[in-house]
Amino acid sequence: MKKINYLLLLALFCVGIPKLNAQEKKDEIKVKFGGYVHSLFTYDTRQTVSAREGFILLYPQDEDLDAAGKDMNKGGVYNMAVIQSRVNAKIAGPEILGAKTNGLLEAEFIGNAESDVNGLRLRHAFVNLDWGKTSLLIGQTWSPLFDAEIFPTTVGANAGLPFKAFARNPQLRLTYKTEHWKLLAAIASERDYTSTGPDGASNKYLRNSGLPILQGLVHYYAGKHVFGLSGEFKNIKPSLTSTTGSLKDGNLTKWKNDETLSSWAVVASYKLNLKPITFKTQTTYGTNLTDVLMLGGYAAKSLNPMTNEASYTGIKVLGTWTDVSYIKNNFELALHAGYSKNMGADDKVIPGMIYSRGKDIGELYRIAPRVAKRFENLKMELEVEYTAAAYGDVTEKAEVENTHWVGNTRISVGLYYFF
Repeated sequence: MKKINYLLLLALFCVGIPKLNAQEKKDEIKVKFGGYVHSLFTYDTRQTVSAREGFILLYPQDEDLDAAGKDMNKGGVYNMAVIQSRVNAKIAGPEILGAKTNGLLEAEFIGNAESDVNGLRLRHAFVNLDWGKTSLLIGQTWSPLFDAEIFPTTVGANAGLPFKAFARNPQLRLTYKTEHWKLLAAIASERDYTSTGPDGASNKYLRNSGLPILQGLVHYYAGKHVFGLSGEFKNIKPSLTSTTGSLKDGNLTKWKNDETLSSWAVVASYKLNLKPITFKTQTTYGTNLTDVLMLGGYAAKSLNPMTNEASYTGIKVLGTWTDVSYIKNNFELALHAGYSKNMGADDKVIPGMIYSRGKDIGELYRIAPRVAKRFENLKMELEVEYTAAAYGDVTEKAEVENTHWVGNTRISVGLYYFF
């Protein structure tokens, strides 16, 4: 099936080019194709919590001691992957409804899940109507929590995860720009980046709540400075039913469950561009951030004694990072650092009903220097990334105590060929 998808994609591009040239003369539609071929070589000093066969690193796995006290998760791990390679089509069209129109269609081969590595995945697909100061975007692109103007350009495919929000969502967004301000408001849903719950990761928890994600972003531009503030409000319904009794006594009864969980997040960003030096920093604070690949999540705080209907509480998390880079003559020397902390819940939680990422991690930190050099269309990169996690015991309010640190060093070598 994957081979068929690739052949169809190739046929689309080959057959579509002459048609687009003919359409360009008639309707002033211009299409520019681009992308890159990417290879990434990695070496880790232990097993990691990661995605796509270790390609997207989050943090090291905890110790797993054998009968002799040896850590079974400690040991070298090598990988090479080309799945980040991507292709895109940038579209510029005629004026419609008094607005300039443009769009973007972009895909890569990273797949949508661990079982779909090497599968074709949609990244961006949107149309944008631009009236000058005001524009309307409809389709899928970056979440405002990601802040596409202020993010670290790491060699590793994690782009600073899990110390920052990372997601692309189907959305409807309205943007207003002036010389010094950009204001953005959006409603969004989940697709590849989803909340988690009793049945694992799925966008059904958001869909079943009946409400979209509400998001916003503000940028202020002051000379070489960019100040950013973004946020979101999200409501999910973890379960449609609750139960009482048991199959063992033959008295299992289902009840309708209307309990929802409301969560929020705030992101503050800053960038200073003093060429050849660029300084970026960002802090995220919120609850239930599994859908943007950060730590934390939520948990059940109580059960109705008659129906087993659960009520929920969010698990708060803090994530912050800083990135300093020196770029001159196509040469880059940079340092990235990140820190994240599990802030726990406001209420006591039920131990067996915690739905989160890294629930037994109290703190995380990362230090990652990198160097890169570009030769025309070719770019070579090297990064040494040390990530450490403090594993421990989960408390009654989902905090973590009695911790011990576990660290991993990843060496990454990347190669791009742009076209």
